[in-house]
Amino acid sequence: MKKISLGMRRVAIAAAVLAAAGCFGGSGQNVSRIGPEIVEGGVIFHFFDKGAARVNVVGDFNNWSPKTDAMVDENGDGEWTLFYTLAPGVYQYKFVVDGKQWITDPRNPEKVSDGFEGENSVLRVTAPQG
Repeated sequence: MKKISLGMRRVAIAAAVLAAAGCFGGSGQNVSRIGPEIVEGGVIFHFFDKGAARVNVVGDFNNWSPKTDAMVDENGDGEWTLFYTLAPGVYQYKFVVDGKQWITDPRNPEKVSDGFEGENSVLRVTAPQG
């Protein structure tokens, strides 16, 4: 079993409270509350962390590289986003906060074992309709 620091537990509890209260994306934006947002040409990943200095998306689509695919928080409100071109398929991913914390997507309930006593979030990209 992985040991989780008190700080990580507080972050997880705060994220759960904010998610339950519907506070993610509260700026009036059309932000997905359940996992990445599938859009024309790919997906938009969303992650909320006001205290993060850097957030990256890692997954089987980028070789789990924590140094690529940096997300942006353009207005400093804690809402990190990244558009990513992905072909239809099923992908596993996490977010890496400040190069240290590997976190499953708190907005995505679909998860699978990561093989290291933790979990990965699952993303299902479907072919465009029409």
